Amino acid sequence: MRYDMLSLGPARMDVFIKLPEDQIEETCSIDRKRCMISLAFGEKIPIQNINFAVGGNTGNNAVGLTRLGHKVAMAGTMGDAWTDKQAMDILRAEGVETKYICLAEGKAGFGVVLNYAEERTILSYYPKAECTFPVEPDLGANWLYLTTAGEEYVDFYRQAVEAAGKWGAKVAFNPGSRQIKTGLEKIRFVMEKTEVMFVNKEEAAHLLGKQVDAEVKELLAGLREIGAKVAVITNGPDGTYLYDGQKYLYMPIVPAPVVERTGAGDAFGSGFLAAVMHGKAYEEALRWGTCNSGSVLGYIGPQAGLLNQQQMQDWLEKSNDVQPKEI
Repeated sequence: MRYDMLSLGPARMDVFIKLPEDQIEETCSIDRKRCMISLAFGEKIPIQNINFAVGGNTGNNAVGLTRLGHKVAMAGTMGDAWTDKQAMDILRAEGVETKYICLAEGKAGFGVVLNYAEERTILSYYPKAECTFPVEPDLGANWLYLTTAGEEYVDFYRQAVEAAGKWGAKVAFNPGSRQIKTGLEKIRFVMEKTEVMFVNKEEAAHLLGKQVDAEVKELLAGLREIGAKVAVITNGPDGTYLYDGQKYLYMPIVPAPVVERTGAGDAFGSGFLAAVMHGKAYEEALRWGTCNSGSVLGYIGPQAGLLNQQQMQDWLEKSNDVQPKEI
C-alpha cells in the first residue's frame, strides 16, 4: 500500500486542564515578568474545567493531512492502556491507518496540558520506543514525516531515512524537544535528506548554536546550509518565515480568536504540507498552514480545529487580504 504520507512517531491521549484566572492567584505565585506559574506544593489547586483529546505531533500531522484530502498512515509506538486504545479509536475514525503502530505492553502514553491566560504548559510522557520501522513489503509512501521520538530515536530515524531513499519519498522533519536538546550531530543525517523542515525560532537558534535574537534570515540560511531544502521557522504571533534557497518569504498570522495554543505549530505544518502535496506553491502553502493554525487556536486541544477541505477554502477566502511577501 502506498500512502501520501507516513507519519512516524507516537500519539497519546492528553487531558487539558484550565486554571481559572479569577481564582488561581489566590493559590499560586505568578511571575508575569519571567512567565512562570508556581503551584504550591501539597495544596489542592482549583481548576475550571477539563477536556480529553488525542495529542502528539505525529497524530496531529496525520489527522490534519487526512482532513485535507490525503491518504495517511502512522507508524511508531503507543501503549496498550485504555487511554492509548481510545486515542487509536479516534485516529481510525478520522481515517488514519494505524496498523503499523506497535503497542508497548503494560505501558501508556499521557499528557497533561495546563492552560492559563491562553498559554499552555505541557507535562508529557511517552512509552520508550521499543519497535523498529515497519517492514511490510507492500508499504510505501510519497512523503515521510519525522518528529518527536523516544530515547532510541537515532536507529528509528535511520530506518526512516533509508526507507525514504528506497521509496523515492520526500522527508518532512519537525524535530522534538529531545532531538533539539541532544543537538545537531545526532540528526545531521536526517537534515541532509530533508525536503521541508519546521522549527520555531528558539529551536533553530539552539540547533545552529546561535543567540535567540539572531536575525531570522541568518537562521533560515543556516538550516539550508545543514541540509534542509526548504526551511520554515514559526515565531508564534509574529508569523512564519520560509527560505527555499531562492527567496525569503514572510507570512503574518490571520486574525483569529485564541482559546488555547496547543497544536498550533502542528496545524501549521499539516496545512503547509497538505498544500505542497496538492501541488501548491510555497506562498499558497504558507497561507494554508497559517489558516489551519489560526483555526486550531479557537479550540481546546490540537485537533478539534483542524480544517477540512471546504473549511480551508472558506478560511482562505475570508483572509485573502493576508498574504506572504518577500523580505
